[in-house]
Amino acid sequence: MSELNEISRFEQKFTEEVIEVAAVIGASGVGAGRAGGDLLWHVSIPLIAWENLNRHEPVMKEELRLQWLADDKEFERKRDLLKANSVVRLQVRRGENSMMLVKVLETSYRDNELEEILQESLKPVYYHDEVLGQFELIKSVKIFERKISWTGEEGCLTFDWYEDHDKMKSALETAYALFKQEDEWSQKMKEYAAEELVELANDWLQDDEEAEFDEITKEIFIESMKLSTICVYPEGDFEVYYSDGDMFYGHSIIVCGNINGEFEAAEIAG
Repeated sequence: MSELNEISRFEQKFTEEVIEVAAVIGASGVGAGRAGGDLLWHVSIPLIAWENLNRHEPVMKEELRLQWLADDKEFERKRDLLKANSVVRLQVRRGENSMMLVKVLETSYRDNELEEILQESLKPVYYHDEVLGQFELIKSVKIFERKISWTGEEGCLTFDWYEDHDKMKSALETAYALFKQEDEWSQKMKEYAAEELVELANDWLQDDEEAEFDEITKEIFIESMKLSTICVYPEGDFEVYYSDGDMFYGHSIIVCGNINGEFEAAEIAG
């Protein structure tokens, strides 16, 4: 597909009218992706409030995505131009739950009402659980997090923010089940990861000229794994991240499973 066709397809999602808006950019920075056949980056950044400056309408407090297409050069320029947690003035075209960026007019726009919304958004948000204690919201990724000790190892416990509080409670119930038998779960997770990945670790070992040993046994594999993060989800699902002890040159080891005792995958990432 040519760039012109790609641009045309993208712009069809938005109205023809160009309007001027002031907007509050949220806690996440610029993100971008490019599908296999695309030539241009699909770039976006979150907005948490905005107002139509052409019509002097009331401020809208809603989450939208500000989107645009860019080649490599344009992506680099606008990635540094638009910052998280700022008030900006823009020319845009409206779409469904999104806006298309036409032009950046000001990157430090003064508007008292929008500034108040920005300052309110910067305040910390906590979730208190009677069993596990207080979690803080990492706003850039909408994840609640707290430090934990798990079988004597220090790490983090996280769960996703949901508007539906029942989903968050369900995720925490997953954590309750894990911590109730943490020694057993920790051993099962590490043994499963070793079973699935020790052969791959030995393949990587062949390229390591400074290796301390000739073969990675399951025992060495398990000993090398160190807890990083436990992520819990509704309905008993979990992902546990471990540092790899350099078996995979610093990649994370991820174990995915459910508290019903089933493991879905052990893989490396990062």
